[in-house]
Amino acid sequence: MIRKLTVEGVTVFPRQESFSFVPGLNIIVGGNDSGKSHLMKLCYAITKWGCDGARRELPEVWAEEKRLRRDMLRVFGTHNLTSLTARNRGNALARIKASLEGQKVPAGAADVCFTFTADKEEEGLHIDKLPQRFLAENAIFISPREVLSIYPCYMQAGKRYPELLDSASWELCRALEEEPEGQRLPGPLHYVLQQIEQLLSGRLKRLNGRFYLQRHGQEPLELNLVAEGFKRIGTLGLLIGNGAIRTGTSLFWDEPEMNLNTSHLPLLVRILMGLCHAGVQVMLTTHSLFLLRELVIQLAEQRHAKIPRRFFGMQPAHNTAQGVRTSAGNSLDEIDRIDSLDAEMEQADRYLNMNFNQTEEI
Repeated sequence: MIRKLTVEGVTVFPRQESFSFVPGLNIIVGGNDSGKSHLMKLCYAITKWGCDGARRELPEVWAEEKRLRRDMLRVFGTHNLTSLTARNRGNALARIKASLEGQKVPAGAADVCFTFTADKEEEGLHIDKLPQRFLAENAIFISPREVLSIYPCYMQAGKRYPELLDSASWELCRALEEEPEGQRLPGPLHYVLQQIEQLLSGRLKRLNGRFYLQRHGQEPLELNLVAEGFKRIGTLGLLIGNGAIRTGTSLFWDEPEMNLNTSHLPLLVRILMGLCHAGVQVMLTTHSLFLLRELVIQLAEQRHAKIPRRFFGMQPAHNTAQGVRTSAGNSLDEIDRIDSLDAEMEQADRYLNMNFNQTEEI
């Protein structure tokens, strides 16, 4: 799991920013162009790199620099490291320090510190501090791009030309290809799977290299006929069922509410709570006021009192050269105001006032 991150000179972070994450639920809130996806992708790239080398002994620094550089470029979908610097905001040197934690890994043993500079691709990326230990856990990224319906094409292209594909989607397809080990799911994960099947009114299954939705008493339904939001929820169910998501996993989920009706969001939040109870670190991004309120409501329940939670607010600065303003707290009230959320609340007030005035006239 990723626990701490300090960045400077990276994309929308020209100045030094520090983030402390919790083992439970991490919620990144912000509107469009606020950098919330940049923060999540950076955390995922570093966590994925820190997990991939679990079986390596005494790795060569140059080899790990090459692997980390590759992961950074592929996760962000860029062609060079220069694109990942904040040079347009006056800082061409990127500095990143991260602390990872895993089972049987002493505190500080998985820390990494590295730098890269704009317009110096030949020098690539330089690791100043290499982890003493790599992690045995894994990281999963679910992006807004749905992959199940294009899974066959991705697998064929990815096995031949993986460098041409979006890394998060490719790695997700690889995780979906894992075969279940036949072990009984722990109680909390079994509960999550039941909630997913309740939302879908069925379960996803793979037949001849393709995925279908199987509902009781019906023929398997091709995924092109299934709602987009249900496909991403179904993806989560498949990853739990085959063991790709398990205790100790870091799950990065970009806008989980996307393409879901608001009536489904309370159940989605119950799924997120279940994952945290199962020992999964959840990091999600959102700008949905409804989802945030539902998270606050359910987190206030006594049964969820032990779930660690952390809110992060991200807001573009008025001076674009300054990047974004960040804030953090253990509750939604502790982060700075977010323009996109204020706009939703302001409209709700106008609508309620309009209805009230109409009622008075009647």
